[in-house]
Amino acid sequence: MIQYRRLPWTRTSYIISLSFIFALSLLAPGQTASARNGFSPMNDPALRESYKSARDLQRIFRAVYDYARPGVVQITTESLQERPAPNGSGPATPQSQGSGFIIDSNGWIVTNRHVIGDAKEVTVKLHDGRTFTARVRGSDPLTDIALIRVQGAGSLDPLKLGDSDKVKVGDWAIALGNPFGLDGSFTVGVISAVGRVGLDASGLNFIQTDASINQGNSGGPLLNLDGEVIGINRMILSPSGGSIGIGFAIPTNEVRYVIEEIRRNGRVDRGLLGVAVDVLPAKLRKFTNGRGVLVTGVKSGTGADMAGIKKGDVILKVDGKTVLYPGELVGLISRRKPGDKVEVEIIRDFKTMTLTVTLGRR
Repeated sequence: MIQYRRLPWTRTSYIISLSFIFALSLLAPGQTASARNGFSPMNDPALRESYKSARDLQRIFRAVYDYARPGVVQITTESLQERPAPNGSGPATPQSQGSGFIIDSNGWIVTNRHVIGDAKEVTVKLHDGRTFTARVRGSDPLTDIALIRVQGAGSLDPLKLGDSDKVKVGDWAIALGNPFGLDGSFTVGVISAVGRVGLDASGLNFIQTDASINQGNSGGPLLNLDGEVIGINRMILSPSGGSIGIGFAIPTNEVRYVIEEIRRNGRVDRGLLGVAVDVLPAKLRKFTNGRGVLVTGVKSGTGADMAGIKKGDVILKVDGKTVLYPGELVGLISRRKPGDKVEVEIIRDFKTMTLTVTLGRR
């Protein structure tokens, strides 16, 4: 519970306050202690244009909020895994909260997979306070995207997916969601970086922002000044668990295909190479100019095994695209379907060769 503490009112402060009031009473009518003489920053000709620009931006922020707020929802889940209640009264059902956003008027909602987890029940609260039980259509562990649907809510207000490839460092960034259950929270910052890689094993590129993102923002939209979704808020970097201005969102262009696949099939079918890889040791990196990943294992019977990839090989490229770290290889392969053929360039015994691999199912 938040406690508000009243400031102490001591005898000394009482005397000082009375003295201050007495001093003010000696001022001539119309004077103030600050002697501003009627000056207002807004009346300064040098600042007039700046104020106009600031107020124009303020109107834009308000317009984005008014447009986007109906498309953002609060998600509450109850887990399948029961655990003992803290007071020993019996099993308790863990609950969690997050955010999501509507992508069409028929009730389809995007959120993070980790928000819904293994939930046996997902409750969606709309901006107008109505609540509905949602059906989970499916999810994708690799991208942490889930798709749920509410029915019987009438025509809803979807948000538009923007082009995340157009996002530049320094652009305005707006996070809208439900941190700590505070629904409809609107925070503003800038794009701090694009193309952040290596944050997890997904191989995804992330958008970094200093817009405040906290627990409960997960699954909510990161918006541009046009109110378009440019990213799905996913995680923060924080030693304390609270926002320190380093948040990460999954770019919309990374997950358009994922969303449509889940809507059609309830899942995403991904290709499998069949190798375990690690970063290159320093002694090998100098021979590859820092490129490539080291194969530490090959699963028997997989496409990699049948194509002749061996433990100790260095994978340099997939279909002509350079591989710099393990997550990047995962990303390149996971964007392909089972049965697809890929050209894998490797180094073995200081010799370069290219092998054709038929991908299996992840």
